[in-house]
Amino acid sequence: MDLQGRIEKFNVPEIFQLISAGKRTGTLGINRNEQSVMVYFRNGQIIYAYSPNRRNRLGERLIAKGLIEPKTLELTLRIQKESGGTKRLGAILVETNRVSKDQLETILKEQISDTIYRLMSWDRGLFKFYDGKFPTEEDITLALSTENLILEGVRRADEMNRLKEKLPDFSSRLQLKTMVGDTPVEMKLTTGDWNTMALCDGHRDIGRIISDSSNDPIETMKSIIRLLAVNLIEKTADDTDRIPVSDIAVFEEQIDSLINLLNRFLEKA
Repeated sequence: MDLQGRIEKFNVPEIFQLISAGKRTGTLGINRNEQSVMVYFRNGQIIYAYSPNRRNRLGERLIAKGLIEPKTLELTLRIQKESGGTKRLGAILVETNRVSKDQLETILKEQISDTIYRLMSWDRGLFKFYDGKFPTEEDITLALSTENLILEGVRRADEMNRLKEKLPDFSSRLQLKTMVGDTPVEMKLTTGDWNTMALCDGHRDIGRIISDSSNDPIETMKSIIRLLAVNLIEKTADDTDRIPVSDIAVFEEQIDSLINLLNRFLEKA
């Protein structure tokens, strides 16, 4: 049976359930606008997922977990490039004993799960299941419960919808708010909050900030809500007030503001 069509008629959880119930093996390709995601199944269980359009964030996750240093990532990426890009970053890290296979599998599970959770919120697009076919040969695959991912994905989609009601429209661009003097901030900032602020450059809208963040989408949305509440970030007024790319002075002023704020926190720590 061919499994293809539009998400508007079959939502993502329903598509996953059909593949799981039929214990099918192959690749599910889903496309929305310029975004696409490939999900690999074996006997109805998810074994791998990735987005060809999104930058691989495995290295960022490993750095955030303290498993590798930035210089280790640079070296590994160089090795990957020199090998013609045929090997995955994770496989090279394991082969060079930079991380253990167990550590890598834990991070991959998080990455694959996050990719699936993002899919659960898609309400439009095209999908097609390629029976018995895998576009790439992966050195490391997992066996994840499709049913558990569906349940968690639906729960997270509901939570994201609730958070979305507390945010401005996702097309709103955000920028850092210039701090005046020693204005106190009644909030203990997390690493995720700092990462979110770094993305509020006046060019990215909320949807893009969530997409570009290496953090969990739900946590990024919570960060935005908190940062707006304590006036560390703000919406740009409208399209005519977008910060020009050439206006480096404005951007530098915002970055200086962020650095000064960070320095004050460090002095009090």
